[in-house]
Amino acid sequence: MALDAFVRCTCIRDGKAKPHPFPDRLTFDGSGEPSLTGDPSEEEWDAHDQWLADSCEHEGFILSFFLGNITKVGNLRSFLRALQGKPGPRFPILLEKVLYDGTHTGDWIPIKQSPALLKEVNTVLHSSDILADSEKEFFNNMKLLCEASIATGNPIMF
Repeated sequence: MALDAFVRCTCIRDGKAKPHPFPDRLTFDGSGEPSLTGDPSEEEWDAHDQWLADSCEHEGFILSFFLGNITKVGNLRSFLRALQGKPGPRFPILLEKVLYDGTHTGDWIPIKQSPALLKEVNTVLHSSDILADSEKEFFNNMKLLCEASIATGNPIMF
């Protein structure tokens, strides 16, 4: 069990992707994920998924990271809870939206929350002298994800 995160590129939205097999049915769901309207058959979904994987040079993703397994996420959650102290800095997005579970998938951080998440991440990175290498890696990857989200206008997906 693991936690992965990614940010989609803008190629599809910007019209730079290869032609979709069903262009009149291509839409984007609430997370910005390309989807099909109507009641697609299994074959149509397969064609859509194949197109999505080969739609552009980025294969649809500008950035993608393995963030950690369930144990690492639990350790990071404990670390943040100890770091926030009273009245120390608070990490509501990191604790409630990112590290609440080591295996969550299918959810996302909306673009409007990416700047606040970046602020939380930068707060932790300012304490880099107390971070283990694996913690630095996690928070540096989260920083890159936040920056990509802000730059593309796309959410961080899990």
